[in-house]
Amino acid sequence: MAAPASKSRVTRRVYALGSLAAILFGYDNGIISAAILFIPHELPLTPLLKGAVVSSTVVGAMVGALVSGPAADRFGRQRALLAAGVVFAIGALGAGVAPTVAVLVLFRFVIGLGIGIASVVVPLYLAEMAPAGERGSVTSLNQYMIIVGTALAAATGYGLAFVASWRWMILIGAFPAVVLVLGLLAAPDTPRSLVRRGRPEQGRALLAGLRGNPAAADRELAEITELERQQRDARLGARMSAPWVRRLLLLGAMLAVFQQITGINTIVYYAPGVLTTFGVSEVTALLFTFLNGLLNILTIAVVVRAGVVDRWGRKPVLLAGLVGMSASLFAVGAAALVLPAESPVLFGIAVAAFVVFTNTFSATWGPVLWVVLAEIFPLAIRGAAMAVATLFNWLTDFFVSLTFPTFTALVGAGVVFIAYAAAGVIVFPIVWWYVPETKQRSLESLERAFRKGTRFRRPEG
Repeated sequence: MAAPASKSRVTRRVYALGSLAAILFGYDNGIISAAILFIPHELPLTPLLKGAVVSSTVVGAMVGALVSGPAADRFGRQRALLAAGVVFAIGALGAGVAPTVAVLVLFRFVIGLGIGIASVVVPLYLAEMAPAGERGSVTSLNQYMIIVGTALAAATGYGLAFVASWRWMILIGAFPAVVLVLGLLAAPDTPRSLVRRGRPEQGRALLAGLRGNPAAADRELAEITELERQQRDARLGARMSAPWVRRLLLLGAMLAVFQQITGINTIVYYAPGVLTTFGVSEVTALLFTFLNGLLNILTIAVVVRAGVVDRWGRKPVLLAGLVGMSASLFAVGAAALVLPAESPVLFGIAVAAFVVFTNTFSATWGPVLWVVLAEIFPLAIRGAAMAVATLFNWLTDFFVSLTFPTFTALVGAGVVFIAYAAAGVIVFPIVWWYVPETKQRSLESLERAFRKGTRFRRPEG
């Protein structure tokens, strides 16, 4: 490996590539909310087929998430992200030119594979590159860029709504995917992945470039190497069944499920459709989605720049998010039950509630879930464990995306939104009691503490 570049240049390149993969995640996941309004103009869709077009991406994400974790452990984080870029490009091209609903569903599944890979590997890549004191903010870049991608999808959907061009809405996603592939061909793997795969000198050179301090790089490399040696000597790498690892897997899976049962993807996938039932046009509904996406970018930019996750801690941010999200969904649900369907007041309440909900999510559960998941699992199985937790996230997302139209038709949007609000209330005490506080601790110190069964709720120092 060549001599390390300056800290700023290495850091910018590493974070930019991880962030671009997250943008593709957000774009390809979010564009369907606009495209699904216009696909029936060309390809006939029953309610069941509409659910299949939306949820096929989620099924692909499950498969991508499950496969990518072990692959990232074996072949490295950089190669896994490279695979995601290739899959994103193929999926966008195939779905954009799909001649039938069946082909569209197939390539939406392929897009989902890329989303699943990115959902596991991007947080790993960013967390393992970042220093301990900045890890929360750096890993939050994942959610920030997902929101940027979602906002770009909303802007594209709104712009192309005037010509009802759902195909170009999807096809545009292929262009940044090609850029991602080209960038990753020369990108580094993470120091921890390099050490684990027997390349400590490359890991040290990369750490020196990332930290800008050879002595600090040596200390961090020594800590990583010692923990890897201990794991190898104790054969901990294959012990997914170890009791302390099982506890962490359960915690990770629970948090992944909790993020989805608060109802976020009812808004991401179906907000424009819900708003049209309140008496506004498709273009007006997409304009709201676009403007709210811009506000989401501002919200999470403030969160990342202010270092909220690193200053306040993971648990307080999660708890605050549950309060804001449940209150906003209860407000729109109650309004939908008592006000006429096309009431301007109902539309106003729905818009305000969706703004509060999505921006609260963007500042709390959106980024913090992935920060926590990237922190709590042991290095030897971090990719595989992330894959398991992320699989539960996508399984719950699949249930939400597939059933929301049916549940809404059966009992009405008001009851459904109140049910998701109630889920947030139920989750609150579980998070309060079981989620550890991980801020300002090195990944290696966290692993040692979890292995010993240490219960801690405050940061070191």
